[in-house]
Amino acid sequence: MGLTEIGIPEESSVPMKHARILRGPYQMSFDITNKCNFRCLHCYNRSGENPVIERELTDEEVLEFANDLARLKLFNFCFCGGEPFLRFELMCEVGKILSSSGSIVSFVTNGSLVTEEKAKKLLASGVTRGQVSLDGDNPVSYERLRRVKGSFEKAVNAIKILKEVGFKEVDVAFCPTAWNIDEVESTFLLCKELGVTGFRVQPLMLLGRGKEHAKEILPTPLQYRELVKTINFMKEKYLFDESSTTCAACSLTPGVAHNMNIEWGDPVDHLIRFPTIVEHCTTFAGVKADGSLQVSPYLPITVGNIRRHKFSEYWENGLARMWEIPKIKELARRIVSVEDMGRNDEGIPTVWFDEDIAVDIIDDNLLGWLDEGSKTCV
Repeated sequence: MGLTEIGIPEESSVPMKHARILRGPYQMSFDITNKCNFRCLHCYNRSGENPVIERELTDEEVLEFANDLARLKLFNFCFCGGEPFLRFELMCEVGKILSSSGSIVSFVTNGSLVTEEKAKKLLASGVTRGQVSLDGDNPVSYERLRRVKGSFEKAVNAIKILKEVGFKEVDVAFCPTAWNIDEVESTFLLCKELGVTGFRVQPLMLLGRGKEHAKEILPTPLQYRELVKTINFMKEKYLFDESSTTCAACSLTPGVAHNMNIEWGDPVDHLIRFPTIVEHCTTFAGVKADGSLQVSPYLPITVGNIRRHKFSEYWENGLARMWEIPKIKELARRIVSVEDMGRNDEGIPTVWFDEDIAVDIIDDNLLGWLDEGSKTCV
């Protein structure tokens, strides 16, 4: 059956055309593990405690997955978690495989396991970008959220190490809470002193432990409003003067690059855009630690598993068009704000607490109506 026969014009959109020429996703996240040495109050996927950690991919399975991805020549690949450094040697092996194929390889970390020796080895493997979580400008505020004594100092030290050994980009993620939200500017200035390249802030997600501890950690609507105003003010105040070696607004150390990007993210944005304006071609893919193909880390549904079929096979069978599937659209429509993330609807699993709705776009022939001329993205 052709696309026009079910009401989708053959040349209906630019994304549709793009889906036919993409050989693989533009960017990908991979939870190399969901195990973690922290139990942060806000952790959206309950790292260290969620159902996935008992069935994670073996080293051999991960390497097979990496070799399959290398043939697709991804633009960007990110190690997520959990704490990725708990599988450090595997990170290095995968980094070599993917960077050799031309991919930019990055990671996120709490920073506690970063050492100079590991940073150098990771960089040598082809991993060139990292993101460290830093939710405050002092140990008391930071460790109230992270719940590990000494973790603030380790996070700051991790940033210093990554910069010193030569990582191209070292970003910081700041999660606003009821008690640290007034520290966003001072934390930003600390990051500028450390030479950080990007400072990312987004609303606290009411999932996982974030949902469990919402009463304690969730900022008020007024606090959020003031935060957005502060971030917009910061973008103007700390603009980098490219003709100078110092930032005109903050008189920081001469010779240090201060053109740091400030980003205010919306975790709900993709749940609105992907099922609508880019439903025919999403360029992002996520794989969980057990090999399941995520639709979104915020939705309780997966559409395959690389233990059953190679990732490249899923892509060839329409993975880029998974947001056309009615059930996925239905689940996404439930969430229009971060407050909706923690909803308990009858008959729908609670993401990261219950087992996901597991379907398979190949085995269940979910995109079987696609004709041969348009089903692949090669």
